[in-house]
Amino acid sequence: MTRPTRDFEASIYHIAAHGSDVRQLFLSAEDRDRFLERLALSFWPLEIRVLDYVLMGNHYHTLVFTPDERLSKGLQDLHTKYSREHNRRHGRSAHLFRAHCLTRAVTSTEQLLNAYRYVARNPVRANLVLDPLEWPWSSARAHAGLEPPAIPLDERPLREAFDDDPNWRDRYREHIRR
Repeated sequence: MTRPTRDFEASIYHIAAHGSDVRQLFLSAEDRDRFLERLALSFWPLEIRVLDYVLMGNHYHTLVFTPDERLSKGLQDLHTKYSREHNRRHGRSAHLFRAHCLTRAVTSTEQLLNAYRYVARNPVRANLVLDPLEWPWSSARAHAGLEPPAIPLDERPLREAFDDDPNWRDRYREHIRR
């Protein structure tokens, strides 16, 4: 029996998904590039806006805004199509993602800023880099104004969280480095 669709309301959500068992989601830069392409192709046509992301080895995090329950459809499309591509490229056939991913609503500006920091600092906590702006598989460098985004990002909620300050990118850099 299939699991019922989750009841999503219009909101920002923090999503995290892990590889099944000890599977790595990303074995190469090509895997990460393909995942980002698939993320954009799965979410933007459904009007699910990607706000932030980080790709690790065995999991990823993303912040998205969804207008309603279509997030379930977007996640299903993302995980199914990326899994098929990944397994074909690497000669695998088993499940790539765990059955359920974390989806947590972000309901305040404080939670939003904490989520941006948490996502950006994931590679630091994993001892992969000393500074979150060193990790190339994150949107942090784009938010900091250091490079163009790899995929379309909606930066409006982040900018608004910093009170539409003209120096919001500087404030973001300081915020994620704390």
